[in-house]
Amino acid sequence: MPENIKLNKVSLREQKQKLGMYQRFLPALEARKQLFLLQQSQVRKAIREKSLQLEASLKAAESFSPLFREMEGHLRPFLEIEQLKSSVKNFAGLKVPQLDGIVFRQPAYGFFDTPYSLEAVRDTARNIIYLKTELKFLRDQEALLSEGLRKTSQRINLYEQRLMPDCRDAIRHINVYLQDQRAVAVGVAKAAKRLSAVSF
Repeated sequence: MPENIKLNKVSLREQKQKLGMYQRFLPALEARKQLFLLQQSQVRKAIREKSLQLEASLKAAESFSPLFREMEGHLRPFLEIEQLKSSVKNFAGLKVPQLDGIVFRQPAYGFFDTPYSLEAVRDTARNIIYLKTELKFLRDQEALLSEGLRKTSQRINLYEQRLMPDCRDAIRHINVYLQDQRAVAVGVAKAAKRLSAVSF
């Protein structure tokens, strides 16, 4: 029980109100924690899937590696990102960034001026860039969700292990003190009554 608690009815009412407030907030915090755990699990699954896709794309790109070196000059302008489309999703009060798309530069080129396999190599390289960017966003999401989960768990622990037990302890101490005061008052009243009866 905190030492600065006053042993009176006003303090008892305040402690009961605090305990009621903590009991109302706790289920919401626990629901938030469950949402974070669920979302974190989905993000981790997406990270595994995208990592496998990236691995497969990089393996497929190995067959193009001689072409990449040969076309480097032609290819570079096609791989420049013109716009990275992203948004922020509010998830249980947490702002989580999401990748909505990538717009690559589309420079004009002559069909006969470029190697015939340019489009295939360009599309493979763009896919790799997209997957790497997607993975970065997913890892950022995972980090934010982990931090949100950590803070929510700390708050739940604070409520369950400190604030609520302190309130219950304070309520019990105040009740015991007030009962003792009532018992003393009754004893004093009886003694006063006896004394007043003797004096007459």
